[in-house]
Amino acid sequence: MWNLPKRTGLVNSLWRMIRDNRGVSAVAFAITFAVLAPMTMATFDVYQMNEQRGKLQDALDAAALYAARSTATTTKDIDIIGDKALLANLKLIPGATLQSSDFTLVTTGDAKVVAVASVRVPALAPDSFTHNPVSVNTEVTRAGNNLEVALVLDNSTSMAGASLTSLKSAANQLVDLVVGDAQSPYYSKVSIIPYGNGVNVGTYAAAARGATQSGTNGTAGTNGSPPNDNFKFVNTSGSNKTFAITTCVSERTGAQAYTDASPSSAPVGLNYGPGAGNPCISAQMAPLSSDKPTLHTSIGNLTSCCSTGGHIGVAWGWYTLSPNWNQVFTGNAAPAAYGTPHTIKALVLMTDGEYNSVYCKGVIAQDSTTGSGSSSDHINCNGTNGADAYAQAQSLCTAMKAAPNNVVIYTVGLNVLAKPEAQNLVNNCATDAKHVYLPADGTAMTVAFQQIAADLQRLRLSH
Repeated sequence: MWNLPKRTGLVNSLWRMIRDNRGVSAVAFAITFAVLAPMTMATFDVYQMNEQRGKLQDALDAAALYAARSTATTTKDIDIIGDKALLANLKLIPGATLQSSDFTLVTTGDAKVVAVASVRVPALAPDSFTHNPVSVNTEVTRAGNNLEVALVLDNSTSMAGASLTSLKSAANQLVDLVVGDAQSPYYSKVSIIPYGNGVNVGTYAAAARGATQSGTNGTAGTNGSPPNDNFKFVNTSGSNKTFAITTCVSERTGAQAYTDASPSSAPVGLNYGPGAGNPCISAQMAPLSSDKPTLHTSIGNLTSCCSTGGHIGVAWGWYTLSPNWNQVFTGNAAPAAYGTPHTIKALVLMTDGEYNSVYCKGVIAQDSTTGSGSSSDHINCNGTNGADAYAQAQSLCTAMKAAPNNVVIYTVGLNVLAKPEAQNLVNNCATDAKHVYLPADGTAMTVAFQQIAADLQRLRLSH
C-alpha cells in the first residue's frame, strides 16, 4: 500500500491545483458532451432511417410482387391487395409508423404495378437536420398471357325461362371479368357459340360448309357439284319431304369428323330444316372478339329453341380457337397459332344435358333420341358418324385437349346429376375434376361462371 506524504503547505497547494484541474476537466467534458451528444444522436437517427429504409424497401418489393401476381384488374383492387401485403411484411423499428402506401396498376405499354410507401422514423436529435419520412418506391412488370376463350352455350328448348335468363347474366359477367379494357401487351378475347339442333354460323356458312346452288335434289352433301338449296328426302314414315338449306350447320363427317381441320379440306355438315317445329336456331355464333358491347349483344340474342346437337356446339367452340380456321375467321377474330408463347386457349361448355340430335345427309337422323323434334321431320337413315351426340362431343373434347392443341376445357352441367350420360360427358370432357361445375340452379350457375372467370384471370396473369 502506498504511504501518502504528510500534507505540508506545499502538498496542500498541490492538492488544490489537482482539484482545480478536475474542475477544468469537468468543464471541458461538459463542453465536449454538449457538442458531441447531438452529433452522436443525429448519427444514430441517420442509422435508424437507413435501417428502416431497407426494411421498407424489402416489404414494398414483396407486396408489389404479390399484387402483380394477383388476379386483380383495377388499380383499386391492386391497391387493396398491395396494402394488405405490405402490412403483413413490413418490420418497423420501435416508434416508427407507416405514413402512406400506394399501389397503381399501369396498363399502357408493359403492364406493371408501381408502388410507393413512406414511414415516419422517431428522431433523437430533431433539431439537427430535417427528418423527412423515409420513402421508397418499386415497380414490378406483370406476368401475362394472351387469352382466347370460347363460350359454348346451350340454347335449346329445355333452357327456356329462368335457366336461359341466368345463363345470359352469367355469360355477360364472365365477359366483363375476362375481357380486359387494355389489350396490350396481352390481349383477351371471347367467342360466343350458342347451340340448339345445330349452330347458326350466319355469314360464315358458305365458307364452312360450301356454297349451294338453286334447285332441288335428293343428293345433299355429296361430292361433285354443289348441293342444292332444297333437299328432297324420304322421312321415317316413308313420305317425301323437302327442306330448305339454312345457315345452321351439322356435324362434320369422314376422316376429319373429330379434328379442327380447315373447312377448305373438310367442309362441315349441311343443315336442311323444317320452317317450323325444329328450325335453325336464330342466335348466331360470334368469333373471337375483345369488343364487349358486341359480345354482350350476342349473348342478349340467345333465345331458347329446338332440339340439341351439343356436339356441334363443341366443335364450333374449338373451330373459333383453331389456327386452321384462319381462312374463315380473319383479322381480330383470327386465333393464334398453337404453341404461341404466352397464349392460353380455353373452352367453357355449358349444358343442361339433353344431347339428342345427330344428322344424316344434313337432316336430323332417324336414330336421334327423344326430344329431337317430330319423327316425321327425320330422314330415314341413321346418323352418318355412327355415334350418339354425347360420344361425338367426347371425341371432340379428347382431341381438343391433346397436344399440340392443349385447349383448357371447363364444363358447367346445369342440374345434370339425374342424367348419367350428361354427367359422364361433363366429367370426362373437362380438363380435370377441378374444371367441372355442377350447379343445381341458375344462382349456382352464376357462381360457377364467376369462379371460371377468376380462374381464367389467374391463367391470364401468370406465366
